[in-house]
Amino acid sequence: MELYNYKAVIEYDGTDFFGFQSQPGEIRTVQGELLGVLNRIFSNEKISISYSGRTDAGVHATGQVINFKSRKLFGLSRLKWSLNSLLPNDISVRSMDFAEPDFDSRRSSIWREYNYYIVNDYYQSVFLKKYSLLLCRELDMGLMQKASGYFLGRHDFSAFCSPNDSNKSRIREIMELEIIKTDDLHQKNMIIFRIRANAFLYNMARIIVGIITEIGSGSRDISDIELGFLNKGVNYSGSMADAKGLFLSNVGYKVF
Repeated sequence: MELYNYKAVIEYDGTDFFGFQSQPGEIRTVQGELLGVLNRIFSNEKISISYSGRTDAGVHATGQVINFKSRKLFGLSRLKWSLNSLLPNDISVRSMDFAEPDFDSRRSSIWREYNYYIVNDYYQSVFLKKYSLLLCRELDMGLMQKASGYFLGRHDFSAFCSPNDSNKSRIREIMELEIIKTDDLHQKNMIIFRIRANAFLYNMARIIVGIITEIGSGSRDISDIELGFLNKGVNYSGSMADAKGLFLSNVGYKVF
């Protein structure tokens, strides 16, 4: 019997989740909530989910991609409506599509993009407190943008990930690292980091943001970046920025 490969782009508020990936016991995860609802909709089937990125506790997403296979054919609009009706308020399905049979949301990806939000002010809008980091100290945008250039390209990022990272190789390629300062409807002095890489190590995005903001505030020298790439005994995980400012925003795929 034919299997239908469903692809969905989802968003979630990570505040009350212990990360995306299912955990043993009663720990609340995004994957656990999704599976609970999918197994209600696709009754008599055991649904499993592939996902583009394993976000940590407290990290949000506006562009997480998942896919799952089923023998049952649903209309996409009906399925999207059913999921959004049954999922909790902190998870939403943005879009539903049918994917090629060999599409896998993780293995088929060629890059992932994270955004990190910082309010560089003495006032933080109440609507942003769960979704951005407040830094009152002055940050040098020019120096931070200069520091961001050191991370571009292919490097061993061992110094810029958690010591608990389990990947055999810690070589990654950062394709883009943009830092902009903007004012929006609710907040002045918002700084946005946009980091695109072929893949990320455990806590890599948050550590890079933390290092760059320390350089911008004058508490760390820009030469520490080169030291981290040259000296495999160095680890900067103590500089990791808070989870609440980080969003998995976009995922790129090869053309099928």
